[in-house]
Amino acid sequence: MPLKLLAAMCITLLLLFGFLFGLLAAIGYYFELSGYLIVALAIFLVFVEWLVSPALIRWTTNMRPLERGEMPWLKDTIEELCKKNKVHTPKIFIAYSGRPNSFVFGRTPGSAELVVTKGLLNSLTKDEVRAVVAHEVGHIKHKDMVVMTVVGTIPVIAYFIARFLMFTPKRDEKRSVGAVLIGIAAFFIYAVTNLLVLGLSRLREYYSDRFGGENTKPRDLASGLAKITYGLGIAKENDNESVRSFFIVDPLSAAGEISKFSSEYSDLELSKDELKRAMEWERKNPFARIGEIFSTHPLTYKRILALKELEKEL
Repeated sequence: MPLKLLAAMCITLLLLFGFLFGLLAAIGYYFELSGYLIVALAIFLVFVEWLVSPALIRWTTNMRPLERGEMPWLKDTIEELCKKNKVHTPKIFIAYSGRPNSFVFGRTPGSAELVVTKGLLNSLTKDEVRAVVAHEVGHIKHKDMVVMTVVGTIPVIAYFIARFLMFTPKRDEKRSVGAVLIGIAAFFIYAVTNLLVLGLSRLREYYSDRFGGENTKPRDLASGLAKITYGLGIAKENDNESVRSFFIVDPLSAAGEISKFSSEYSDLELSKDELKRAMEWERKNPFARIGEIFSTHPLTYKRILALKELEKEL
């Protein structure tokens, strides 16, 4: 794992868990609970999320396993990438979605499952699909799906604590004021930790892009990212929002990124001039930059520029 990624991840995790345990310590003090009980509760909640999240993703996503003999080139590509990078080969699934996208999930890298949508297979070339799945193998290599599942529980815990303290019946006026203050602090912690989780998610996307570019061709991944972003912005169907941080492109922000060009790119055939014009518009659009703060993924033009720099390095 790159040193910069490791350092950023450690700092973010320290902040996230620091906020969480600070909040739980205040709850313990307010309700006169043991500190050990509070810590055990936090660990239990994170463990439950880690345990059940793969089953929830399967249940809420319309997908099926890749059948024996089906698309051998896809299976061979993933196996080759995993063998080369000493990664356990994930189970491969096809999702019945017309929107081009791909993601990985699982409790551990050894139990990872890689999903590609029908829209991805129908819209991208084989070289672009190979680059996209290389990006996903990068997530497995960096253990991203485990990290994001665990840290993603922290804002949720803070939110429910805030709701509980703000609206639960109070025993006396003194405790009522205390509960409201802790509830307000919990809402603040929810907002801050949510932004930290989103920032960590965006950082990890850059490193998986780099991994995908190094193991295939940066230009293939850049082209694939552009088609996926435009395809998501054009498509009308909804994706499973609970796994938006796992997708290669955030399905919620894609439409805003290409709002000016959606009619032009409906065929997903992008010339160099069209791509350059779209990137320039996105770069100058202040609303896109503001929206990026609340997105699980960096703006597509930034990812493409980073891949172009990688191509020069290689």
